[in-house]
Amino acid sequence: MLKIRGTKLKSPRPEAFIQSFSHSIIQSIGRQVNKKEYLCRHVMKRGLYIIIFAAICMTDVCAQVRGGSRSERGGFSLSSRSAAQVPDSLLAPDDSTSGSSPIKAFRLSELGERYIVPMDTDRMNTAGSTLIEGQGIAVAHTGNIGSPSQSRIFTERRESRDFIFADPYDAYIITPQNGHFYDTKVPYTNVLYTRAGSSDRMEEQLKMLLTSNFGKKINIGGDFDYIYGRGFYHSNGNKLINYRLFGSYRSDRYEASAHLRNFNMVSSENGGLSNDRYVTHPDEFADGKRKIDTKSYPTRLTGTWNRVRGKDLFLSQRYNLGFYRQLTTKEAERKKQREEERQRQSEEETAQNEKNGVTQPPPADEEPEDDIHEDEVFVPVSSIIHTFEYEDNRRRFISNYPVIDTCYSNIYAPAGQMPNDTASAWRMRNTFALSMREGFQDWAKFGLAVFAGFESRNFKFSGDSASDTANRYDEFSTFIGGEILKQRGDILTYRAYGELYIAGKDLGEFRINGNVKTRFTLLGREASLQANGFIRNVRPAFYQQHYFGRYFRWDRQLKMTQHAHVEGIAAIERTRTQLSAGVESLQNHVYFSQDGIPEQFGGNIQVITGRLKQDFRYKALGWENELVYQISSEKDILPLPQLCAYSNLYATFKLFDVLTVQLGADVHYYTAYYTPYYEPATQQFLNQDKIKTGNYPLLNAYANFHLKQTRFFITGYNLGSLIIDHPEYFSMPHYPTNPMLIKMGLSVMFNN
Repeated sequence: MLKIRGTKLKSPRPEAFIQSFSHSIIQSIGRQVNKKEYLCRHVMKRGLYIIIFAAICMTDVCAQVRGGSRSERGGFSLSSRSAAQVPDSLLAPDDSTSGSSPIKAFRLSELGERYIVPMDTDRMNTAGSTLIEGQGIAVAHTGNIGSPSQSRIFTERRESRDFIFADPYDAYIITPQNGHFYDTKVPYTNVLYTRAGSSDRMEEQLKMLLTSNFGKKINIGGDFDYIYGRGFYHSNGNKLINYRLFGSYRSDRYEASAHLRNFNMVSSENGGLSNDRYVTHPDEFADGKRKIDTKSYPTRLTGTWNRVRGKDLFLSQRYNLGFYRQLTTKEAERKKQREEERQRQSEEETAQNEKNGVTQPPPADEEPEDDIHEDEVFVPVSSIIHTFEYEDNRRRFISNYPVIDTCYSNIYAPAGQMPNDTASAWRMRNTFALSMREGFQDWAKFGLAVFAGFESRNFKFSGDSASDTANRYDEFSTFIGGEILKQRGDILTYRAYGELYIAGKDLGEFRINGNVKTRFTLLGREASLQANGFIRNVRPAFYQQHYFGRYFRWDRQLKMTQHAHVEGIAAIERTRTQLSAGVESLQNHVYFSQDGIPEQFGGNIQVITGRLKQDFRYKALGWENELVYQISSEKDILPLPQLCAYSNLYATFKLFDVLTVQLGADVHYYTAYYTPYYEPATQQFLNQDKIKTGNYPLLNAYANFHLKQTRFFITGYNLGSLIIDHPEYFSMPHYPTNPMLIKMGLSVMFNN
């Protein structure tokens, strides 16, 4: 009989955390369910405890058995793995309640324009979204959640930062363009907790979001992400703390959005396994034992760490110039319907609370404010815009491994010292813009904006250890640009944005991007055609040109790089199909060679990409598929897997008319290629031509559950390591993915 060991962690046991959440959620559910659901509340309460506790126990047992012996360029996307069931959101109405969502999420354009984006509230595929492979269909990484990673799909890779050491953590860093802002009718909270593995190799994540409106104009909130992965291999743990405070104000005349973000990422570096046969042929090292502990696999490095931390302060504000006009008859009717719907929701909630014995404080006696524009609507004509951003990033590479110098060919520091490489960068950017708004008159079919800005940057990194000096660089740039867009209507929408640097260090640099989209009805449902494209002429990142460390150093003047991209996308909602094709052209591409030094390829590289996303749905069965085919004209300079695929087969059903269950299995696959190697000393992905990874199916099985506003799951990860002879589950050369493990998680949403 297997004995479940108690954890030695100082943090509270997850069982108590989950039980507390489960108890509170079930109590809240009891206030909302109908009579039939209310009668089975106590049965569901005990059943939920049993399911969650069994998942926890199974996690401990299975983990000890093993240890003891996954762009922003696309439009419609199936990457959330939920297109097979519509609607698939906890914010969608469950029954006869209002169809108006109590919360909306927004992102901001470069000039601070808000646009609505979907939220992480899908009822389906919760388990897959919490894996590192959930970042995309093909992701290279060093093993754990929170570890450095890079997409194998070239079109999903972002433009390099000047501070290139943060690029491997792109999936976790919140920027002004990918961060969410909110508008809520009720306070909103979302909590996610996941766990995998036993105490000495456990992976845990706690992710929280809290936001609330204070009146109709002000929203304030914060989000928090904590990841602690102790690692299934020697010296490959990760710890990540990422938090953000955000807020927005919106009135007819004045709008503002701001955030303060901070992150701290610590990665224990092992440089990969020193003998890959421990994974591919473990029987050779078992020495009569049934299994060998993965923690005992020899690694290239030990006692070595990278720490990357950064902060970002952002403000976008605008003052709108315009006029008020009377509401049309249709607008007045819609306004009246919204008010009646809000009143009905409030009355139903009060009645339900009284039925369940929940008392609420009476509303404060407030006299309604006189609104002189109650029967009018504000029409913005133009806007004066200002955006400000200050970003500060720092990195340190240290080690106490006594023989680490023997792992590198070059040593640019006195012998006998231990590595202590540092690098930092800060950037301050101010942009001022004037815009003419779309649609303020019938003839204003599109919006226009012009802008100008100034950017200041500072870089500092380790110098010659003998003289104990540091290298410092200051850079300044001035830029201008414009934007034209049409976002209203279904027949045709478009947007084009461009910026040109006219003075300073970046003189001659420019970026132009745009998209055009049309929507129409096909087979009784919506279909769309879209074209995206951009062209860039930019300076290589600063730290691709200058760096001084103990084992790597370079000081180069690289040429401007040119990158052009064009892509066409067709989406058919009726058949759940999306087909896209694109081509990339790169000139003076910068890459890291086998020697760990940045090199520039003077020729032209072309990348052709085709992508097919196809979902099938028949009664309770769902099958989601995504296929990416890509060709690089220079495989030695830009190696890419020719084929990447993802498939997810599942069945969904309900228990007791309230508990939605999804049982299924998914697989990630990519063809073998010379995958770049992750070098800890520079945190970059180096080209190599000795080892191929790929041609291995990463198979996972899962069970997802959804109960009102609660989601929980249990999943088996990398099942192929148990059933495939001589498994080669390497994500990158010498970096294996985690072996088979059991992972569970709980997500709870409160919007009251």
